[in-house]
Amino acid sequence: MSMNDSIRLRIGIDIILLISVLNGWWFVALPLALGGIWSNSFFIESVIAGSLFDALYGFFPGVGLWAYMGTIGSVMVFAIGTFLKQKVR
Repeated sequence: MSMNDSIRLRIGIDIILLISVLNGWWFVALPLALGGIWSNSFFIESVIAGSLFDALYGFFPGVGLWAYMGTIGSVMVFAIGTFLKQKVR
């Protein structure tokens, strides 16, 4: 894959990830984030999307740690995806 194709793929994944987070479609965002982590090097956009998801839908008084589940989940997906990518490749 050439450099331009890689950039286009990354931008395409970012746009779809942003749209899915803004609409609250976590069932679309999680597999897309895993695919982005697998196909791109250092795909930190998944963690940014998790933080954005929390900022939009998760910060309610009295919720506690559950208010940060998007961020925690995205960091876990990022860590697991990066670990698996290193072991498989």
